[in-house]
Amino acid sequence: MSDNVFDQTGARAALDAAEQARTAGHRAAGRWARRYLLGFGAVSAGSVLAVWALSPWVSSAWWGVWYALLVTLFAVWLRRQPVRAIPRRLQFVTILTWSVVFGLTVATGIDYPVAYPIGAAAGFSVWAAAAWWVGR
Repeated sequence: MSDNVFDQTGARAALDAAEQARTAGHRAAGRWARRYLLGFGAVSAGSVLAVWALSPWVSSAWWGVWYALLVTLFAVWLRRQPVRAIPRRLQFVTILTWSVVFGLTVATGIDYPVAYPIGAAAGFSVWAAAAWWVGR
Protein backbone atom coordinates (compact mmCIF):
# COMPACT_ATOMS: atom_id res chain seq x y z
CA MET A 1 0.00 0.00 0.00
CA SER A 2 2.84 2.40 0.74
CA ASP A 3 4.17 1.88 -2.79
CA ASN A 4 0.83 3.04 -4.20
CA VAL A 5 0.92 6.23 -2.08
CA PHE A 6 4.49 6.89 -3.17
CA ASP A 7 3.54 6.46 -6.84
CA GLN A 8 0.61 8.87 -6.49
CA THR A 9 2.80 11.45 -4.78
CA GLY A 10 5.48 11.11 -7.43
CA ALA A 11 2.93 11.32 -10.20
CA ARG A 12 1.37 14.45 -8.69
CA ALA A 13 4.81 16.06 -8.38
CA ALA A 14 5.57 15.23 -12.00
CA LEU A 15 2.23 16.66 -13.16
CA ASP A 16 2.80 19.82 -11.11
CA ALA A 17 6.28 20.22 -12.59
CA ALA A 18 4.90 19.73 -16.10
CA GLU A 19 2.20 22.35 -15.46
CA GLN A 20 4.77 24.83 -14.15
CA ALA A 21 6.95 24.25 -17.23
CA ARG A 22 3.94 24.73 -19.53
CA THR A 23 3.00 27.96 -17.78
CA ALA A 24 6.57 29.27 -17.95
CA GLY A 25 6.77 28.38 -21.66
CA HIS A 26 3.46 30.07 -22.35
CA ARG A 27 4.59 33.25 -20.59
CA ALA A 28 7.93 33.28 -22.43
CA ALA A 29 6.18 32.78 -25.78
CA GLY A 30 3.76 35.60 -24.97
CA ARG A 31 6.64 37.96 -24.11
CA TRP A 32 8.41 36.99 -27.33
CA ALA A 33 5.27 37.56 -29.38
CA ARG A 34 4.48 40.95 -27.84
CA ARG A 35 8.08 42.12 -28.30
CA TYR A 36 8.14 41.11 -31.97
CA LEU A 37 4.70 42.52 -32.73
CA LEU A 38 5.68 45.87 -31.23
CA GLY A 39 9.01 45.69 -33.07
CA PHE A 40 7.28 45.15 -36.40
CA GLY A 41 4.94 48.00 -35.56
CA ALA A 42 7.90 50.29 -34.98
CA VAL A 43 9.61 49.16 -38.20
CA SER A 44 6.48 49.63 -40.27
CA ALA A 45 5.71 53.05 -38.76
CA GLY A 46 9.32 54.14 -39.24
CA SER A 47 9.28 53.01 -42.85
CA VAL A 48 6.12 55.01 -43.56
CA LEU A 49 7.75 58.08 -42.03
CA ALA A 50 10.88 57.39 -44.11
CA VAL A 51 8.75 57.32 -47.26
CA TRP A 52 7.30 60.67 -46.24
CA ALA A 53 10.71 62.22 -45.52
CA LEU A 54 12.69 60.73 -48.40
CA SER A 55 10.17 60.36 -51.21
CA PRO A 56 11.29 63.55 -52.99
CA TRP A 57 14.77 62.05 -53.46
CA VAL A 58 14.15 58.29 -53.71
CA SER A 59 12.40 56.64 -56.62
CA SER A 60 9.15 54.76 -56.18
CA ALA A 61 10.85 51.62 -57.56
CA TRP A 62 13.19 51.59 -54.55
CA TRP A 63 10.21 51.85 -52.19
CA GLY A 64 8.60 48.95 -54.01
CA VAL A 65 11.71 46.83 -53.41
CA TRP A 66 11.83 47.91 -49.76
CA TYR A 67 8.22 46.93 -49.12
CA ALA A 68 8.61 43.66 -51.00
CA LEU A 69 11.47 42.88 -48.60
CA LEU A 70 9.35 43.94 -45.63
CA VAL A 71 6.50 41.66 -46.70
CA THR A 72 9.02 38.82 -47.18
CA LEU A 73 10.28 39.48 -43.66
CA PHE A 74 6.70 39.23 -42.35
CA ALA A 75 6.20 35.95 -44.23
CA VAL A 76 9.45 34.44 -42.92
CA TRP A 77 8.51 35.51 -39.41
CA LEU A 78 5.12 33.87 -39.82
CA ARG A 79 6.84 30.54 -40.46
CA ARG A 80 9.72 30.81 -37.97
CA GLN A 81 7.97 31.23 -34.65
CA PRO A 82 9.72 29.13 -32.01
CA VAL A 83 6.36 28.51 -30.34
CA ARG A 84 2.91 29.05 -31.81
CA ALA A 85 2.30 32.03 -29.51
CA ILE A 86 0.36 34.01 -32.07
CA PRO A 87 -2.58 32.26 -33.69
CA ARG A 88 -2.29 32.08 -37.46
CA ARG A 89 -5.62 33.88 -37.93
CA LEU A 90 -4.45 36.80 -35.77
CA GLN A 91 -1.23 37.03 -37.77
CA PHE A 92 -3.12 36.98 -41.04
CA VAL A 93 -5.63 39.61 -39.90
CA THR A 94 -2.86 41.82 -38.50
CA ILE A 95 -0.78 41.70 -41.68
CA LEU A 96 -3.86 42.22 -43.86
CA THR A 97 -5.10 45.15 -41.76
CA TRP A 98 -1.66 46.75 -41.76
CA SER A 99 -1.48 46.31 -45.54
CA VAL A 100 -4.80 48.13 -45.97
CA VAL A 101 -3.68 50.95 -43.68
CA PHE A 102 -0.37 51.19 -45.51
CA GLY A 103 -2.03 51.16 -48.94
CA LEU A 104 -4.47 53.89 -47.95
CA THR A 105 -1.64 55.92 -46.45
CA VAL A 106 0.50 55.78 -49.58
CA ALA A 107 -2.47 56.32 -51.90
CA THR A 108 -3.66 59.43 -50.06
CA GLY A 109 -0.18 60.64 -49.10
CA ILE A 110 0.50 61.66 -52.69
CA ASP A 111 -2.15 64.38 -52.50
CA TYR A 112 -2.25 64.92 -48.73
CA PRO A 113 1.21 64.57 -47.13
CA VAL A 114 -0.30 64.71 -43.63
CA ALA A 115 -1.55 61.17 -44.31
CA TYR A 116 1.97 59.78 -43.74
CA PRO A 117 2.28 60.52 -40.00
CA ILE A 118 -1.37 59.59 -39.50
CA GLY A 119 -0.82 56.33 -41.38
CA ALA A 120 2.35 55.61 -39.40
CA ALA A 121 0.43 55.99 -36.14
CA ALA A 122 -2.48 53.91 -37.44
CA GLY A 123 -0.11 51.21 -38.72
CA PHE A 124 1.69 51.03 -35.38
CA SER A 125 -1.71 50.84 -33.67
CA VAL A 126 -2.57 47.74 -35.69
CA TRP A 127 0.55 45.96 -34.43
CA ALA A 128 0.06 47.27 -30.87
CA ALA A 129 -3.52 45.95 -30.88
CA ALA A 130 -2.23 42.53 -31.94
CA ALA A 131 0.37 42.65 -29.15
CA TRP A 132 -2.35 43.51 -26.68
CA TRP A 133 -4.51 40.65 -27.97
CA VAL A 134 -1.67 38.17 -27.49
CA GLY A 135 -0.94 39.48 -24.00
CA ARG A 136 -4.47 39.47 -22.65
